[in-house]
Amino acid sequence: MDAKGLFMLTRPLNSLLASLAVVLAGFMTHEMDATILLAVASVIFISSGGNAINDYFDYDIDRINKPNRPIPSGKVSRSEALYFSILSFACGAIVAFFINDACLIIAVSASVVLYYYAKSLKHMGLPGNLTVAGLTGMAIVYGGVSVAGIEKIVFVALFAFLINLSREIVKDTEDLAGDEAGGAHTLAIRYGTSTSLKLGALPLILLMCITPIPYLMGVYN
Repeated sequence: MDAKGLFMLTRPLNSLLASLAVVLAGFMTHEMDATILLAVASVIFISSGGNAINDYFDYDIDRINKPNRPIPSGKVSRSEALYFSILSFACGAIVAFFINDACLIIAVSASVVLYYYAKSLKHMGLPGNLTVAGLTGMAIVYGGVSVAGIEKIVFVALFAFLINLSREIVKDTEDLAGDEAGGAHTLAIRYGTSTSLKLGALPLILLMCITPIPYLMGVYN
């Protein structure tokens, strides 16, 4: 087992961004306390587990699209990635247990969704894109719920959802070759790269249109 390979399996940058989303949500509630550290730890564990199980199921695709990732490069075996993922999900749920019931429910639900996303939803195109975008927005909701509520961060969660929905659609155009070989049914495969990119722009256009709303409502200054 390669320790560096396991570390890279977590996609540390992704986990860092998820933890920053939690901190941001806590900050925006104006009630952030030490509990936010538990929320950050829980999100890092769950994000790491999700990335590991994703690589476990995407082994064949990654051999084409991302041959330097830990599993196709031989640094980590598929079984090691699977066990690491299960352990990470469990740790995330255990930490959430010590926060509150709502966080525990979100943590367990997110872990289950991440598993099924990696197993099947990812290759279904738009449903997979919506799942990842929803989980990204949920990281912000998770941060708010851990210390207060979601009233002050619901718009931020929506913005994160739209940005990441666009990102996921566009990203599928980059992974076209491997996704085709893996039997995926992404928007890029179904409708072509040009149409997929145009569809990926729609969430960003919607985002630009609704961004002034929380200011006009007096939610933010």
